[in-house]
Amino acid sequence: MICIAYSDLASVLLAYLLGAIPFSYLVARWKAGINIYEHGEGNVGARNVYHVVGPRWGILAGVLDIGKGALACLLARWLHASPTALLVCGFAAPMGHNFSPFLGFRGGKGVGATMGFLLALYPLSTLAAGLWMGFLYLMTRDLNKTLNFGVPAVILLPPVFGAPLWSAPYILFLFLTLAVKKILDLPHEREVWARSPWREGRPGFYREEDNHSEQPVPRS
Repeated sequence: MICIAYSDLASVLLAYLLGAIPFSYLVARWKAGINIYEHGEGNVGARNVYHVVGPRWGILAGVLDIGKGALACLLARWLHASPTALLVCGFAAPMGHNFSPFLGFRGGKGVGATMGFLLALYPLSTLAAGLWMGFLYLMTRDLNKTLNFGVPAVILLPPVFGAPLWSAPYILFLFLTLAVKKILDLPHEREVWARSPWREGRPGFYREEDNHSEQPVPRS
């Protein structure tokens, strides 16, 4: 029992610390020399890096965020964490991303880390949902619509692919915690938005002085 308890504790702690690695912050600092928390939409996330620093760097940050979520799940299994501890790791990884001790307990929304964890936990259903979301984005070029119609697939597909029925409410609860983080971040995001010379467009942020011409954000 003691070994199991230590294994569970180590799994959850490692999941939190892995999630806390602020890849979006590090990529933006390394490539553009900026604090991504104070630019664009004011979020330490891959989407903000994509718009402010550049598409390839946003994709890199997104892949790294997904990777750390998946690694949190794989490490918990390698440590033989109990089923309950494994599910707790699903909260710990995005909570590390959202409240990173390396950034003064600030962070992003945790979507990438959550998707990575689910990809390792329920690979077939998450991959199917990811393909559906990719199709939606190609059709709409609208991230908000993609998430609105794609996240339900992430929640509902695991039981279809053989996961326990309780997997759906578990994943729903995961995403509800991310929604709460979004609400908590609104005051900061509005503050950054108010002083930002950039406005959101398609595919990214455009300068007001360019009258929303499709100019990429300059990289310093």
